[in-house]
Amino acid sequence: MLFTYKYVPHSMEKMHEFIGFIFHDVWCKAPGNEYGIHLFEACEPLHQIMDELYRQDLADVLKDGAGKRFYQSVNEIYNEFKKLNEDDIVQYRSHFLVNNSIEELCSSIAEHSPARYCDLNPTLKTLNDRLEEFFKSLYASGFFSLKPVKNAIGSDLNTYYADFVRENSSGCCPFCGLQPIDNEFDPTREAFDHYLPKSKYPFNTVNLKNLVPSCHKCNSGNKGNKDPIHDENNNRRKSFYPFTQMAPDIQLSVVIQDRNWSPLTPEKLSISFYSVLHQEEINTWNDLFRIESRYLAKCCDSGGGQYWLNRIFSERHNYKLSVQDMLDAEMQNASNEPWVDSNFLKKIFLEGCQQAGLFDVIARNGVVS
Repeated sequence: MLFTYKYVPHSMEKMHEFIGFIFHDVWCKAPGNEYGIHLFEACEPLHQIMDELYRQDLADVLKDGAGKRFYQSVNEIYNEFKKLNEDDIVQYRSHFLVNNSIEELCSSIAEHSPARYCDLNPTLKTLNDRLEEFFKSLYASGFFSLKPVKNAIGSDLNTYYADFVRENSSGCCPFCGLQPIDNEFDPTREAFDHYLPKSKYPFNTVNLKNLVPSCHKCNSGNKGNKDPIHDENNNRRKSFYPFTQMAPDIQLSVVIQDRNWSPLTPEKLSISFYSVLHQEEINTWNDLFRIESRYLAKCCDSGGGQYWLNRIFSERHNYKLSVQDMLDAEMQNASNEPWVDSNFLKKIFLEGCQQAGLFDVIARNGVVS
Protein backbone atom coordinates (compact mmCIF):
# COMPACT_ATOMS: atom_id res chain seq x y z
CA MET A 1 0.00 0.00 0.00
CA LEU A 2 1.09 3.56 -0.58
CA PHE A 3 0.95 4.60 3.05
CA THR A 4 -0.31 3.03 6.25
CA TYR A 5 -3.05 3.99 8.64
CA LYS A 6 -2.53 5.14 12.20
CA TYR A 7 -4.34 2.75 14.52
CA VAL A 8 -6.98 4.58 16.56
CA PRO A 9 -7.79 3.07 19.98
CA HIS A 10 -11.53 3.28 20.46
CA SER A 11 -14.43 2.08 22.58
CA MET A 12 -15.50 -0.04 19.58
CA GLU A 13 -12.67 -2.40 20.58
CA LYS A 14 -15.22 -3.77 23.05
CA MET A 15 -16.81 -5.64 20.15
CA HIS A 16 -13.80 -7.89 19.97
CA GLU A 17 -13.33 -7.89 23.75
CA PHE A 18 -16.85 -9.32 24.11
CA ILE A 19 -16.13 -12.03 21.57
CA GLY A 20 -12.81 -12.82 23.22
CA PHE A 21 -14.52 -13.21 26.58
CA ILE A 22 -17.20 -15.48 25.11
CA PHE A 23 -14.58 -17.61 23.41
CA HIS A 24 -12.05 -17.96 26.25
CA ASP A 25 -14.19 -17.64 29.37
CA VAL A 26 -17.44 -19.23 28.22
CA TRP A 27 -16.96 -21.63 25.32
CA CYS A 28 -13.49 -22.93 26.23
CA LYS A 29 -14.67 -23.60 29.81
CA ALA A 30 -17.79 -25.43 28.68
CA PRO A 31 -16.66 -29.06 29.31
CA GLY A 32 -18.08 -30.19 32.65
CA ASN A 33 -20.23 -27.07 33.14
CA GLU A 34 -23.79 -26.04 32.37
CA TYR A 35 -24.73 -23.01 30.31
CA GLY A 36 -26.18 -20.06 32.19
CA ILE A 37 -26.13 -16.27 32.32
CA HIS A 38 -23.84 -16.44 35.36
CA LEU A 39 -21.02 -17.39 32.97
CA PHE A 40 -20.90 -13.77 31.77
CA GLU A 41 -20.70 -12.09 35.18
CA ALA A 42 -16.96 -11.41 34.96
CA CYS A 43 -17.61 -9.09 31.99
CA GLU A 44 -20.33 -6.82 33.36
CA PRO A 45 -21.27 -4.91 30.16
CA LEU A 46 -21.63 -8.19 28.26
CA HIS A 47 -23.47 -9.73 31.21
CA GLN A 48 -26.05 -6.96 31.05
CA ILE A 49 -26.60 -7.61 27.35
CA MET A 50 -26.93 -11.37 27.74
CA ASP A 51 -29.13 -10.98 30.81
CA GLU A 52 -31.50 -8.73 28.86
CA LEU A 53 -31.65 -11.25 26.01
CA TYR A 54 -32.16 -14.06 28.53
CA ARG A 55 -35.10 -12.26 30.19
CA GLN A 56 -36.68 -11.58 26.80
CA ASP A 57 -36.24 -15.25 25.91
CA LEU A 58 -37.86 -16.38 29.17
CA ALA A 59 -40.77 -14.04 28.54
CA ASP A 60 -41.01 -15.37 24.99
CA VAL A 61 -40.65 -11.85 23.59
CA LEU A 62 -37.20 -12.21 22.08
CA LYS A 63 -38.00 -11.27 18.49
CA ASP A 64 -36.37 -12.79 15.48
CA GLY A 65 -33.36 -10.73 14.53
CA ALA A 66 -29.76 -10.04 15.42
CA GLY A 67 -30.23 -10.33 19.18
CA LYS A 68 -31.99 -13.68 19.02
CA ARG A 69 -29.52 -15.16 16.53
CA PHE A 70 -26.57 -14.03 18.65
CA TYR A 71 -28.06 -15.35 21.89
CA GLN A 72 -28.97 -18.72 20.38
CA SER A 73 -25.65 -19.11 18.57
CA VAL A 74 -23.62 -18.50 21.73
CA ASN A 75 -25.64 -21.23 23.46
CA GLU A 76 -25.42 -23.68 20.53
CA ILE A 77 -21.65 -23.28 20.17
CA TYR A 78 -21.28 -23.69 23.94
CA ASN A 79 -23.02 -27.06 23.71
CA GLU A 80 -20.60 -28.13 20.97
CA PHE A 81 -17.58 -27.03 23.03
CA LYS A 82 -18.84 -29.19 25.92
CA LYS A 83 -18.03 -32.24 23.80
CA LEU A 84 -14.36 -31.30 23.31
CA ASN A 85 -11.39 -32.79 25.11
CA GLU A 86 -8.52 -30.74 26.52
CA ASP A 87 -6.38 -31.11 23.38
CA ASP A 88 -9.24 -29.84 21.22
CA ILE A 89 -9.69 -26.81 23.50
CA VAL A 90 -5.96 -26.03 23.33
CA GLN A 91 -6.05 -26.23 19.53
CA TYR A 92 -9.02 -23.88 19.15
CA ARG A 93 -7.50 -21.45 21.65
CA SER A 94 -4.37 -21.40 19.52
CA HIS A 95 -6.40 -20.75 16.38
CA PHE A 96 -8.14 -17.82 18.06
CA LEU A 97 -4.93 -16.22 19.29
CA VAL A 98 -3.01 -16.67 16.04
CA ASN A 99 -5.86 -15.46 13.81
CA ASN A 100 -5.97 -12.25 15.81
CA SER A 101 -2.23 -11.64 15.50
CA ILE A 102 -2.85 -9.69 12.30
CA GLU A 103 0.53 -7.99 12.08
CA GLU A 104 2.46 -11.23 12.61
CA LEU A 105 0.34 -13.01 10.01
CA CYS A 106 0.98 -10.27 7.46
CA SER A 107 4.72 -10.63 8.16
CA SER A 108 4.47 -14.39 7.49
CA ILE A 109 6.25 -15.22 10.73
CA ALA A 110 6.80 -18.98 10.66
CA GLU A 111 5.48 -19.75 14.15
CA HIS A 112 2.22 -17.96 13.41
CA SER A 113 0.27 -20.44 11.29
CA PRO A 114 -3.25 -19.12 10.58
CA ALA A 115 -6.36 -21.28 10.56
CA ARG A 116 -8.91 -20.87 7.82
CA TYR A 117 -12.27 -22.57 8.03
CA CYS A 118 -10.87 -25.28 5.77
CA ASP A 119 -8.03 -25.86 8.27
CA LEU A 120 -10.21 -26.56 11.32
CA ASN A 121 -10.40 -30.10 12.69
CA PRO A 122 -12.58 -31.93 10.12
CA THR A 123 -13.86 -34.40 12.72
CA LEU A 124 -15.66 -31.54 14.49
CA LYS A 125 -17.85 -30.58 11.55
CA THR A 126 -20.91 -29.48 13.52
CA LEU A 127 -18.85 -27.16 15.70
CA ASN A 128 -16.96 -25.78 12.71
CA ASP A 129 -20.17 -25.17 10.79
CA ARG A 130 -21.67 -23.28 13.73
CA LEU A 131 -18.49 -21.22 14.18
CA GLU A 132 -18.44 -20.40 10.47
CA GLU A 133 -22.07 -19.31 10.46
CA PHE A 134 -21.53 -17.22 13.60
CA PHE A 135 -18.35 -15.43 12.55
CA LYS A 136 -19.24 -14.89 8.91
CA SER A 137 -22.44 -13.07 9.89
CA LEU A 138 -21.24 -11.41 13.11
CA TYR A 139 -20.05 -8.09 11.64
CA ALA A 140 -23.05 -7.50 9.38
CA SER A 141 -25.71 -9.13 11.57
CA GLY A 142 -26.76 -5.88 13.21
CA PHE A 143 -26.02 -7.16 16.70
CA PHE A 144 -23.60 -4.36 17.54
CA SER A 145 -26.16 -1.80 16.36
CA LEU A 146 -28.77 -2.93 18.88
CA LYS A 147 -29.55 -0.25 21.44
CA PRO A 148 -28.43 -2.18 24.56
CA VAL A 149 -25.24 -3.24 22.79
CA LYS A 150 -24.42 0.31 21.64
CA ASN A 151 -25.07 1.53 25.18
CA ALA A 152 -22.71 -1.09 26.60
CA ILE A 153 -20.00 -0.23 24.08
CA GLY A 154 -20.58 3.51 24.22
CA SER A 155 -20.27 4.04 20.48
CA ASP A 156 -21.04 2.62 17.06
CA LEU A 157 -19.21 1.98 13.80
CA ASN A 158 -20.26 5.29 12.26
CA THR A 159 -18.75 7.18 15.18
CA TYR A 160 -15.64 5.05 15.03
CA TYR A 161 -15.30 5.76 11.29
CA ALA A 162 -15.57 9.53 11.87
CA ASP A 163 -12.98 9.39 14.64
CA PHE A 164 -10.75 7.19 12.49
CA VAL A 165 -10.69 9.44 9.41
CA ARG A 166 -10.22 12.49 11.60
CA GLU A 167 -6.91 10.95 12.68
CA ASN A 168 -6.18 9.58 9.21
CA SER A 169 -6.93 12.60 7.09
CA SER A 170 -5.03 11.93 3.86
CA GLY A 171 -8.31 12.09 1.94
CA CYS A 172 -7.60 9.16 -0.37
CA CYS A 173 -7.55 5.39 -0.24
CA PRO A 174 -4.12 4.15 0.89
CA PHE A 175 -4.47 0.94 -1.09
CA CYS A 176 -4.68 2.64 -4.48
CA GLY A 177 -4.27 6.40 -4.07
CA LEU A 178 -6.72 6.88 -6.93
CA GLN A 179 -10.03 7.23 -5.09
CA PRO A 180 -11.09 9.66 -2.37
CA ILE A 181 -12.15 8.42 1.06
CA ASP A 182 -15.26 9.84 2.73
CA ASN A 183 -14.26 12.22 5.49
CA GLU A 184 -15.89 12.83 8.87
CA PHE A 185 -18.34 15.36 7.39
CA ASP A 186 -19.68 13.13 4.61
CA PRO A 187 -23.22 11.78 5.06
CA THR A 188 -21.87 8.36 4.00
CA ARG A 189 -18.80 6.38 4.97
CA GLU A 190 -16.52 3.93 3.25
CA ALA A 191 -16.94 0.25 4.01
CA PHE A 192 -14.56 -1.45 6.42
CA ASP A 193 -12.66 -4.10 4.51
CA HIS A 194 -11.99 -7.35 6.36
CA TYR A 195 -8.32 -7.43 5.42
CA LEU A 196 -8.15 -11.13 6.27
CA PRO A 197 -11.46 -12.05 4.62
CA LYS A 198 -14.29 -13.06 6.90
CA SER A 199 -15.25 -15.66 4.30
CA LYS A 200 -11.96 -17.50 4.96
CA TYR A 201 -10.79 -16.74 8.51
CA PRO A 202 -12.68 -17.28 11.78
CA PHE A 203 -12.30 -15.42 15.07
CA ASN A 204 -11.18 -11.94 13.84
CA THR A 205 -14.39 -10.64 12.27
CA VAL A 206 -14.78 -7.70 14.67
CA ASN A 207 -11.12 -7.11 15.47
CA LEU A 208 -10.47 -3.45 14.60
CA LYS A 209 -6.96 -4.36 13.46
CA ASN A 210 -8.59 -6.42 10.72
CA LEU A 211 -11.15 -3.76 9.77
CA VAL A 212 -9.68 -1.24 7.36
CA PRO A 213 -11.51 1.56 5.50
CA SER A 214 -10.91 1.34 1.76
CA CYS A 215 -12.55 2.73 -1.34
CA HIS A 216 -15.27 0.74 -3.08
CA LYS A 217 -13.06 -0.07 -6.07
CA CYS A 218 -10.36 -1.54 -3.85
CA ASN A 219 -12.70 -3.35 -1.48
CA SER A 220 -15.40 -4.73 -3.75
CA GLY A 221 -14.12 -4.17 -7.26
CA ASN A 222 -10.62 -5.61 -6.93
CA LYS A 223 -9.72 -7.29 -3.63
CA GLY A 224 -13.01 -8.98 -2.84
CA ASN A 225 -12.24 -12.13 -0.84
CA LYS A 226 -8.64 -12.51 -2.06
CA ASP A 227 -6.34 -13.75 0.68
CA PRO A 228 -3.49 -11.36 1.61
CA ILE A 229 -1.43 -14.06 3.33
CA HIS A 230 -1.89 -16.98 0.91
CA ASP A 231 -1.36 -16.87 -2.83
CA GLU A 232 -3.54 -18.69 -5.36
CA ASN A 233 -1.35 -21.79 -4.95
CA ASN A 234 -1.95 -21.78 -1.19
CA ASN A 235 1.60 -20.65 -0.37
CA ARG A 236 2.15 -18.24 2.52
CA ARG A 237 3.21 -14.75 1.49
CA LYS A 238 3.96 -11.42 3.08
CA SER A 239 1.47 -8.60 2.92
CA PHE A 240 1.46 -5.00 4.09
CA TYR A 241 -0.02 -4.69 7.58
CA PRO A 242 -2.34 -1.67 7.26
CA PHE A 243 -1.38 -0.25 10.68
CA THR A 244 2.37 -0.75 10.68
CA GLN A 245 4.42 2.18 11.94
CA MET A 246 7.03 1.67 9.22
CA ALA A 247 6.00 3.51 6.06
CA PRO A 248 6.28 1.41 2.88
CA ASP A 249 9.43 2.28 0.90
CA ILE A 250 7.77 1.89 -2.49
CA GLN A 251 9.48 3.36 -5.53
CA LEU A 252 7.35 3.72 -8.65
CA SER A 253 8.37 4.62 -12.15
CA VAL A 254 6.63 4.92 -15.51
CA VAL A 255 8.43 4.11 -18.74
CA ILE A 256 7.08 5.23 -22.12
CA GLN A 257 7.84 2.37 -24.49
CA ASP A 258 6.40 3.80 -27.71
CA ARG A 259 6.91 7.42 -28.73
CA ASN A 260 4.11 7.04 -31.26
CA TRP A 261 1.77 7.53 -28.39
CA SER A 262 -1.40 9.08 -29.78
CA PRO A 263 -3.68 7.55 -28.72
CA LEU A 264 -2.06 6.70 -25.40
CA THR A 265 -2.76 3.05 -24.50
CA PRO A 266 -1.52 0.74 -21.70
CA GLU A 267 0.54 -1.25 -24.21
CA LYS A 268 2.74 1.80 -24.77
CA LEU A 269 3.58 2.20 -21.07
CA SER A 270 5.08 0.11 -18.31
CA ILE A 271 5.06 0.66 -14.56
CA SER A 272 7.66 -0.77 -12.20
CA PHE A 273 7.43 -1.23 -8.45
CA TYR A 274 10.54 -1.53 -6.33
CA SER A 275 11.37 -1.77 -2.66
CA VAL A 276 14.55 -2.67 -0.81
CA LEU A 277 12.66 -4.04 2.19
CA HIS A 278 9.16 -4.87 0.99
CA GLN A 279 9.29 -6.33 -2.50
CA GLU A 280 7.17 -9.37 -1.55
CA GLU A 281 4.59 -7.13 0.10
CA ILE A 282 4.49 -5.00 -3.07
CA ASN A 283 3.85 -8.07 -5.18
CA THR A 284 0.98 -9.06 -2.89
CA TRP A 285 -0.41 -5.51 -2.95
CA ASN A 286 -0.33 -5.48 -6.73
CA ASP A 287 -2.10 -8.85 -6.87
CA LEU A 288 -4.79 -7.96 -4.33
CA PHE A 289 -5.76 -4.61 -5.80
CA ARG A 290 -4.65 -4.96 -9.47
CA ILE A 291 -2.52 -1.87 -9.02
CA GLU A 292 -0.48 -2.05 -12.20
CA SER A 293 -3.52 -2.32 -14.47
CA ARG A 294 -5.33 0.47 -12.66
CA TYR A 295 -2.33 2.81 -12.78
CA LEU A 296 -1.82 2.17 -16.47
CA ALA A 297 -5.51 2.88 -17.09
CA LYS A 298 -5.25 6.16 -15.18
CA CYS A 299 -2.20 7.24 -17.17
CA CYS A 300 -4.14 6.67 -20.39
CA ASP A 301 -7.37 8.27 -19.24
CA SER A 302 -8.62 11.60 -20.56
CA GLY A 303 -8.94 12.75 -16.94
CA GLY A 304 -5.51 11.36 -16.05
CA GLY A 305 -2.39 11.23 -18.19
CA GLN A 306 -3.87 13.06 -21.16
CA TYR A 307 -5.17 15.85 -18.93
CA TRP A 308 -1.84 16.14 -17.10
CA LEU A 309 -0.02 16.55 -20.38
CA ASN A 310 -2.48 18.98 -21.93
CA ARG A 311 -2.29 21.09 -18.79
CA ILE A 312 1.46 21.55 -19.30
CA PHE A 313 0.92 23.03 -22.75
CA SER A 314 -2.29 24.96 -22.17
CA GLU A 315 -1.49 26.50 -18.78
CA ARG A 316 2.05 27.54 -19.64
CA HIS A 317 0.62 30.25 -21.87
CA ASN A 318 -1.43 31.65 -19.00
CA TYR A 319 1.63 31.77 -16.77
CA LYS A 320 3.99 32.81 -19.59
CA LEU A 321 6.34 29.91 -18.79
CA SER A 322 8.43 27.63 -20.92
CA VAL A 323 7.40 24.01 -21.25
CA GLN A 324 10.23 23.00 -18.91
CA ASP A 325 9.34 25.61 -16.30
CA MET A 326 5.66 24.59 -16.40
CA LEU A 327 6.65 20.93 -16.12
CA ASP A 328 8.86 21.68 -13.13
CA ALA A 329 6.05 23.61 -11.45
CA GLU A 330 3.53 20.79 -12.00
CA MET A 331 5.90 18.16 -10.63
CA GLN A 332 6.74 20.33 -7.61
CA ASN A 333 3.04 20.82 -6.83
CA ALA A 334 2.51 17.07 -7.19
CA SER A 335 5.37 16.38 -4.78
CA ASN A 336 3.92 18.81 -2.23
CA GLU A 337 0.50 17.09 -2.19
CA PRO A 338 1.09 13.50 -3.35
CA TRP A 339 -2.28 12.12 -2.17
CA VAL A 340 -4.43 14.83 -3.76
CA ASP A 341 -5.89 14.04 -7.19
CA SER A 342 -3.49 11.11 -7.74
CA ASN A 343 -0.54 13.50 -7.74
CA PHE A 344 1.91 10.74 -6.79
CA LEU A 345 1.08 9.01 -10.08
CA LYS A 346 0.99 12.25 -12.03
CA LYS A 347 4.57 13.01 -10.95
CA ILE A 348 6.06 9.70 -12.06
CA PHE A 349 4.03 9.78 -15.28
CA LEU A 350 5.38 13.22 -16.18
CA GLU A 351 8.88 12.09 -15.25
CA GLY A 352 8.49 9.14 -17.61
CA CYS A 353 7.29 11.39 -20.39
CA GLN A 354 10.22 13.71 -19.85
CA GLN A 355 12.75 10.89 -19.92
CA ALA A 356 11.22 9.61 -23.16
CA GLY A 357 11.58 13.04 -24.77
CA LEU A 358 7.85 13.29 -25.43
CA PHE A 359 7.63 16.95 -24.48
CA ASP A 360 9.88 17.76 -27.40
CA VAL A 361 7.65 15.72 -29.69
CA ILE A 362 4.47 17.38 -28.45
CA ALA A 363 6.03 20.84 -28.60
CA ARG A 364 6.60 20.28 -32.31
CA ASN A 365 3.29 18.57 -33.12
CA GLY A 366 0.85 20.13 -30.67
CA VAL A 367 -0.94 18.85 -27.58
CA VAL A 368 -1.93 15.22 -27.13
CA SER A 369 -5.43 14.36 -28.27
